[in-house]
Amino acid sequence: MAISSVNNTSGAATTSTTDTSAVSSAAATNGLGPDDFMKLLVAQLKNQDPNNPLDTKELVTQLSQLTSVQELQTIGTKMGALTTATNSMAANQSSGLIGKTVTGTADSANLGATGGATSAVTLAQSADTATVSVSNAAGRVVRTFSLPSTTAGRQVFTWDGKTTTGERAPQGTYTFSVEAKDKSGTLVATDQSITGLVTGVDYDGGTPSLQIGDATVPLSNVTTISQ
Repeated sequence: MAISSVNNTSGAATTSTTDTSAVSSAAATNGLGPDDFMKLLVAQLKNQDPNNPLDTKELVTQLSQLTSVQELQTIGTKMGALTTATNSMAANQSSGLIGKTVTGTADSANLGATGGATSAVTLAQSADTATVSVSNAAGRVVRTFSLPSTTAGRQVFTWDGKTTTGERAPQGTYTFSVEAKDKSGTLVATDQSITGLVTGVDYDGGTPSLQIGDATVPLSNVTTISQ
């Protein structure tokens, strides 16, 4: 009987190790979810050594961790629903701006799945060179190109949506900065604000952007609205 008992205990330990390894492997591949967490806990309880049972404090800790995982998943789901609702409200409000005159900063634009992004800058005087730098949300410059025209006044430019390596940049919001210099190398003042009549709204990229002439201004960049 003693030999049988030892063999059963050994078998249980082997099963526990196998079950635990399977769950751990799944967790490493797909992340540890509530179901995997529960399977792991049940495997530990079912195959624990009778002579060295699972510590009660450790069991409570694991149950607390399971609860935390479930709460985080619930929060993530609710935040996703809130984001969707907020974007819908912004879309409805932005459509009411068509036909109104707005002022905003055209230093950023939403890049969609296709096409490019158009913006504008005003040069205080004619420049010898003018370079546009495109930065992603992390602040890293992904592309630079020359401004098509360097004469004084408002200049419209379009980014084709490609990075310096020629690849398509991911969808999202990108920021434009313009550096202009005259023949002596002195910086020329630039202004990326724009005022004009809203002729349309672009929802490509996830957030609304107002179409003002040839340029687009993100709704979040609008500073004034008038009839």
